[in-house]
Amino acid sequence: MSGIQEKMTTALASKDQGNEAFKNGDIKKALTQYHLAVLGLSGLDNQMSGMPMMSAMQPQTGVATDDQKNVIKTNLAVVYSNMGACHLKNGNYKRAIEVCDTALKHDPTNVKAKFRRAQAKLAEGNLAGAEADLNALGEKVPGVKAELEKLKKKSKDAEDKQRKTMGGFLSRGRIISNTDPDHEDAAESATSAPTTTTSTTSSTPAVKTTPKSKPTLASKNSANSNKKPPKIVREEEYQTSSWSGTAPKIQELADGEE
Repeated sequence: MSGIQEKMTTALASKDQGNEAFKNGDIKKALTQYHLAVLGLSGLDNQMSGMPMMSAMQPQTGVATDDQKNVIKTNLAVVYSNMGACHLKNGNYKRAIEVCDTALKHDPTNVKAKFRRAQAKLAEGNLAGAEADLNALGEKVPGVKAELEKLKKKSKDAEDKQRKTMGGFLSRGRIISNTDPDHEDAAESATSAPTTTTSTTSSTPAVKTTPKSKPTLASKNSANSNKKPPKIVREEEYQTSSWSGTAPKIQELADGEE
C-alpha cells in the first residue's frame, strides 16, 4: 500500500469515527474526529497541488492517481459538510455556514452541504439566502419542501410583526397629538380670547366716565414719541373758550383716538 493510500485510510477512519460519535449524540467527539480527518485529507490535497505540506509529519510519498484525487476532494467536502451538521446541532449557525461554504468549494455538487447551509441561514434569519439555496436544490431533494414551508411561515411572521409595529407607531402618534399639552393650551387660549376682548370692551365706558388729567395724554404721546402731537392739544386754541380748563376737552379728543 502506497504512502498516499495509507494516509487516506487513516483520514477516512477518523471520518467514520466522527460519524459514529455524531450518531451517538457526542458532538464534541465527532468534531474532534472530523478535524483529524480534515488534517489528513488536506495534507494530501495540498501535496497533490504541489503546495507545501501542512506538517513535517506528512512527507511527500508517491504520486496520487486521478481516482485518489477525486476521493480526497469528495471526502473533504463530506467531512466539512458533517462538521456543518455538528455546528447546526450546537446552534453555531455562523460557523455552520462557513464550513459548508468550504465543503462546496471542494465539491459544488454536495447536496447535504448546500442543504445544511440553507438550514443555518434560515435559523440565522437570512431568509433570502436560505431561499436561494433551497430553490437551487429543488423540492425533489428530501427535506427541501419542509424547509421551504418553514421559510414561508417565518417570512409571514416577520411581515405580520412589522405591520403590527408600524401600526403601533401610528396609533401612538395619534394619541400623542390628541393629548399634546401644547395643543390643549392653544385650544384653551383660543377659547378664552373672546372673553378677554369682551372684558376690555366693557371696561371702556368706565374709563370715559372719569375725566383724566393732562399727564394721561402726555403718557400716550411718550409711548408714540415718533408721532407729532395733534394740534388740538395745544392750550392756546382754548384760551377764549368758556371752559374753565383745557383738561376735559383734551381728554375727550384723546379718547376719540382710541
